[in-house]
Amino acid sequence: MLSKRITYVLKVIFAAVGLTLFMALPASADVFVSGDFRVTPGEETGRYVLNAQLPTAILSNTDITLPESCTLQEFNRQAFADKTQLRYDFLCTQPFNQDAAIVTPWFLDGAKVLLNIDSQTTTLALKRNFDATVIPLSHTTELTLSKSETVKRYLWQGMLHIWFGWDHLAFVLCLCLLASSYRLLTLISTFTLGHSLTLVLAYYEVIKIAIAPIEILIAFSIILMAREGLARMKLIRLGLPSKALTASAGIVLLFGLIHGLGFASALSELGVPENEIGLALLFFNVGVEIGQVLFIAALYALSRALSTLKNKHLDYYLRTSILCVVGVLGSFWVFERLLGFPFGSLS
Repeated sequence: MLSKRITYVLKVIFAAVGLTLFMALPASADVFVSGDFRVTPGEETGRYVLNAQLPTAILSNTDITLPESCTLQEFNRQAFADKTQLRYDFLCTQPFNQDAAIVTPWFLDGAKVLLNIDSQTTTLALKRNFDATVIPLSHTTELTLSKSETVKRYLWQGMLHIWFGWDHLAFVLCLCLLASSYRLLTLISTFTLGHSLTLVLAYYEVIKIAIAPIEILIAFSIILMAREGLARMKLIRLGLPSKALTASAGIVLLFGLIHGLGFASALSELGVPENEIGLALLFFNVGVEIGQVLFIAALYALSRALSTLKNKHLDYYLRTSILCVVGVLGSFWVFERLLGFPFGSLS
């Protein structure tokens, strides 16, 4: 009997530690590795400037390949927290042809390019490559994908976004600890409705809200849900009614609307094919839902495995510990995002 109890305690400890390490990974509303590029004319004829804003973590190599007629004249690098600004001044002896491009060594999920060449301005969304990012110097290039490519790409990106969007997963985890069965299904469906609506509205710029305050609100929503979960666990322990007030459909819908703005920010940086915008938005949403369902299924399987051990006291302490960890992480994310808040520069 004693050995079984010790084994159970060890299993609970390992589960709690594993979940804590999983949730302790950096959270961000932007799961994609994305970049912003701008190519503009320089002060002299034939001279151009490439400005690149990229995540600092991917910049182990800053060497780029210019068109054959171009040579690099000057390079500057300036770091800002987790982003780095690169500037390449280069001189070209011949006009750009249709195939002219700059090849960079960075692996990006997506990127935007603003071309201001030959008195024309074009904004392009770049396709994802496996080992490099190619910046075209032609005004006629745009991101186009077939229907099947669009479905596969954005379905997968939606799944990745929910699996590696630790703050979104933390919110779903709180819902799973607040409700079960049809009640949980209702809340998850309400959350889905909310974030699907604002994702589409924000992408089409029907609503425009800066992402910095949205990231703070996302973290704050996690704190509120964790707090409600802890209050519910206490009521259950005392044998009192345990209806979760902040787990009402209206509150979850509101939080879903907020989280959807975070999804829209990430999708905007990824870019969507000009010929299949609606299809890309639809299957990105479907991918997010598949990711949520698989995450909930994994939690259910873990819960079933632990329930066979039939120890209500340790089950209570495990759930309470998880909610405490999630609440602390939510608080950390709020302060972290407040410290990085761009006061005076919201747009």
